[in-house]
Amino acid sequence: MGVVKEEISTAIETLNYSADQIALLSFDMGSTLYYELLNSFVKSGDRRWWWEDFKQASFDFQKYEKPFEKLKEIIPDQNEKVWLMVEDDLEAYYPIYDCNPSIIGEIIGECFGFEYYVINKNKDWLLCENHHGRLIGLGDELREKNIDKIINHEED
Repeated sequence: MGVVKEEISTAIETLNYSADQIALLSFDMGSTLYYELLNSFVKSGDRRWWWEDFKQASFDFQKYEKPFEKLKEIIPDQNEKVWLMVEDDLEAYYPIYDCNPSIIGEIIGECFGFEYYVINKNKDWLLCENHHGRLIGLGDELREKNIDKIINHEED
C-alpha cells in the first residue's frame, strides 16, 4: 500500500468515517476510471502532475493558507458524491475514492501534504491542490459558483 493511501486509511479510521462516506475504489474499477479521467482532462497523457497540462482552460483560486479547509465552500454541491483522487507514486495509478465532498477537507487535514484532485462524477469540473498550495479549477459550474474566489488571470 502506498504511503498516501495509508495516511488516508488512518485518517478515515481516526475520524470514524464509514464506507458510505468514503470508499476506495477496487483496483480494476479505480484503474479504469483513472485512465478515463486522464483522457478527459489531460492533453499529454499519463504524467505525474496533471495540473501542468490540462485540456481546458484552468483558473486559480485566491491563495489560502490551507486550501483544503475551503473545499466545503468551493465544491458546488455538498450532497453529490465526488471522486477524490490522490497522488501516490507508490501505486500503479493514483488511487480514487468515492467520497462525500463535505468530509474531504477533514480527511486531508489529518494527513501530511499531498496533491489531490476532486472531480464530479459527470466530469464537468475538477478541483486540485498542487504541492505549491495552489488551488486550481476547471469547468463552468465550479467557476460560476466561485466567481468571487477566483483571481483574475486564467490559463490555457
